Amino acid sequence: MSKKFKKPNAFRNRKSTFNVSEENTLLPFLIVTIKDKTRNKIKSLLTHKQITVNGKITSQHNTELKKGDEVVVSWDRALKKISYQGLSIVFEDEDIIVINKRSGFLSIGSKKERKQTVYQVLTNHIQQENPTARLFVVHRLDREASGLMVFAKNKAAQLELEDTWAKTLQKRRYLIVTEGTIKKDEDTITSYLAESKALVMHSSSNPKHGKKAITHYNVIKKNEFYTLLEAWQETERKNQARVHLQSIGHSILGDKKYGATENPLNRTAIHAIKLVFQHPTTHKEVSFETKVPEDFLKIFRYKFYES
Repeated sequence: MSKKFKKPNAFRNRKSTFNVSEENTLLPFLIVTIKDKTRNKIKSLLTHKQITVNGKITSQHNTELKKGDEVVVSWDRALKKISYQGLSIVFEDEDIIVINKRSGFLSIGSKKERKQTVYQVLTNHIQQENPTARLFVVHRLDREASGLMVFAKNKAAQLELEDTWAKTLQKRRYLIVTEGTIKKDEDTITSYLAESKALVMHSSSNPKHGKKAITHYNVIKKNEFYTLLEAWQETERKNQARVHLQSIGHSILGDKKYGATENPLNRTAIHAIKLVFQHPTTHKEVSFETKVPEDFLKIFRYKFYES
């Protein structure tokens, strides 16, 4: 077992990080690892939510630990699940930060918008502990989409994530509601995508007219109004799922840019529900998953469950 202590600072909570070298349960692991604390003191840390396992706060003594897990102890105060307007932090360690963003929140700055972005909020967040800290972009999520994203907290982590990103592409999942009833319950859409001068992506069957794009989908529920489906991609082109679903005559609900005529949710109905990637330090595959967005559920109850 190796351990790494962070230096105390008057302006931040003192924490210690411990790496698990073999399978164990949390309380026995802590008792053996933190030799200068009594069993009752360690139980108190758990009770007061001052311990995380792989970024998640836990108070369960019997939490199972695996080799490579990271246990963090907050010595001074209880840890809190951090949430900002427009996003919530799902996981954070020294190398990465995983968030769940709401629809309508721009991921990265543009010429028109630089301050109110996910990138800026998270930069401010990490600079609370280290004023010189920098955030590094790994991937993007459309402004009108919601769901999971990961950012790197150092350049080495960013480069490692970029190098291994394609390995887990097909394991990532999007939840989508389209207009109309898709006849095939599952299918693969393959075409060639290119961007126009107006910054709109177009689909073609001609290999000379763009880059190859492959999208798979599986229908979860459908009726005469809408189709709820899960989609995953073999390639990662700009607006790929949006263009592909438009190409088969079923634009994503609320996606006016790609042919939608209805917008009952006041947003584009696409949500990155599952994010999988290889951790840049442990080199282990990690997976994060969110719940179905509440606004999706409302329209499902209204249109699906009553039909």
